[in-house]
Amino acid sequence: MRWLTIIVVGCALSVSFWRTLTPSAPLFERKEGDGSVVESYVTGGTRTQFSSTGDASEIMHIGSAERQLGSQVTALKSIRYQTQGDDDLRWDIEAQAGVLYEMTNELALQDGVTVYEATNQATLNTETMLLNMDRKRAEGHNEVLLTGRGSKTTGSGFELDLVANTATVKGNVKTQYE
Repeated sequence: MRWLTIIVVGCALSVSFWRTLTPSAPLFERKEGDGSVVESYVTGGTRTQFSSTGDASEIMHIGSAERQLGSQVTALKSIRYQTQGDDDLRWDIEAQAGVLYEMTNELALQDGVTVYEATNQATLNTETMLLNMDRKRAEGHNEVLLTGRGSKTTGSGFELDLVANTATVKGNVKTQYE
């Protein structure tokens, strides 16, 4: 009888301990209003890709990320993408929001995009940009301001090649030298 009491008390304690480990909220939560289900959510994450030599070739820091159930896209907030081109030039790209298309490994950035290249001290500012992370190429079709040493160039679009380290401003291009 004493062993039976010990076993019953032990089982009750195990069940109560197990229940404290399980989340109180459901695994997949519905978003209010639209009926969609959140499949995954990350706060304060880092995605690192490595080169064949084992060095980090690109790093993406995100403030938060959310993907809906059954979707192939992830909505991102507070994004910082860093990569390295030829000749060890470092590219640092920041945006307030964006969408990661995982199938094509493309990052659509929006709500103010800043691209900084540290070696030549050049900064590119625009509202939106599409970045193909596999090819390390980007393009934008909004107004752009490219600021370099002693000059400011504006245009209505641009292309970036992060490997060849080139920025091409397109459409209604104007340059002011200081």
